[in-house]
Amino acid sequence: MKPSSLLCALLAANAQAGTLEGLKASSEAQFLSTPALPPKAPLKPQTPPETEEPAFEEPLIQDPRLKPLPPSQAQGAVVGRANLAPQLDRHRDLLPRQLGPSLWNISAAGDAAFKNVFLTFEQKPKLVIAPLGDLDRLRGEGVDVAVAPGVTYNFRIVVNIFDPVRGSTLKITPVRGTQGPRHDVKTGVVLDAVKARSFVFSSGGVEYWMLYGTDVDPATNTLAKTRSLLFIREAGLSSKAWPVAETSLPVGQPTSATFGDQSFVLTRTAEGELLIQRP
Repeated sequence: MKPSSLLCALLAANAQAGTLEGLKASSEAQFLSTPALPPKAPLKPQTPPETEEPAFEEPLIQDPRLKPLPPSQAQGAVVGRANLAPQLDRHRDLLPRQLGPSLWNISAAGDAAFKNVFLTFEQKPKLVIAPLGDLDRLRGEGVDVAVAPGVTYNFRIVVNIFDPVRGSTLKITPVRGTQGPRHDVKTGVVLDAVKARSFVFSSGGVEYWMLYGTDVDPATNTLAKTRSLLFIREAGLSSKAWPVAETSLPVGQPTSATFGDQSFVLTRTAEGELLIQRP
């Protein structure tokens, strides 16, 4: 996922793998009563309820179905005008927390293909980028990250099945002899922090957030030269996110994009703005 796309998409999305069945329980009792047979067999022990984590109603990451439009084609009303430069990597201080003896700005990032996820730790001008690998571990034993020499923390998500999107908890715990505080952060706090660092616009009564960040090169775990935008709609288990590579929006070229049941026209201007219009 993209920079900061992530702690929204990562924490919200990954915290909810599983099925929509919710809670399910099964029990069975069987006995024999035919006179010619031995006495009734004992009831079989009840199977304990099996709990499965809720999932998004559809995949969190959606295809925006980009399509270039003729520059001469008239566009509709402007619903958003974002100055991109101030938005770039604005999410880096998503979660300021003390790790070990000092304060770090914790956030998330992704590669250009939206396949690899990273945690980022910033102490300007220092930036530590740690790959998360298999995201399923976040809901299990967690992922250990060496932030600095002698400073290692475990990152783990504990899912609240009744309110998975905002009520789950990101646990940040010192391990391997690290001396420092532990932190429990509700995913709702993460989402609020994402929104506060996003460009927010509305259309048709629906609110969208836009993030803009630098991609990570998964071969080197360093920042790449490419950038991406992520458009997010928070709606519980119907939440969606639409990634848009900056290179897919040539300057001056109107491009049609579909975010759920609404369509928009995105245009990067020579002045460094992103115009968001209705078709």
